[in-house]
Amino acid sequence: MGGKINKRQKEYREAALLRMSIVAQLWGRHYTYRQIQEEVKARLDLQTYSLRTVGKDIERCIKEWKAQQRIKDTEAAIHLELARIDDICREAWNAWEKSKQDADKTRTKQTGVVPKSNNGGDGEQSGEIQTVKVERTSEEQTNCGDPRYLDIICKCAMERRKLLGLYSPDKKEVAGELSFTSLLMQTGIVDDEEQQ
Repeated sequence: MGGKINKRQKEYREAALLRMSIVAQLWGRHYTYRQIQEEVKARLDLQTYSLRTVGKDIERCIKEWKAQQRIKDTEAAIHLELARIDDICREAWNAWEKSKQDADKTRTKQTGVVPKSNNGGDGEQSGEIQTVKVERTSEEQTNCGDPRYLDIICKCAMERRKLLGLYSPDKKEVAGELSFTSLLMQTGIVDDEEQQ
């Protein structure tokens, strides 16, 4: 009798692992709960698979990602995003420095006339314009820098701190019993219609 239980437990674990791998893949591709539910039911030929179970499976995947080997993928993604933020920040600093440089503005103003034709003096004009006067003005422009670049730099620094987990977590007061699905609905991750 003990052999049958172990065999059933083993089959149950293998089915759960298969289901979890599908859920993890779909969740990583930003499928909704309902889409995950339908896809898992179709792939594993399941009659029932509730949204509540989907929520529990996703919660379990997240815990595994943080605790086991999958965290390496998360760390690689974090390093990639940090490198992107560094590139944006570097460009913003370069643009900020350029925006602070003083410049000389030179303007040229030309005055011209259309000469009258010499063939008969009937007032007919030729098509060419002759320049009679050229004025050049030079002005030194003092720049203090474009603050939009500093805004980009500040946003990059904020995103960097978020990725590195330097902010303290948000504190939320939760009263009563709250399921994982209800919590996701309160935070806006899951719509009410997806729950059903």
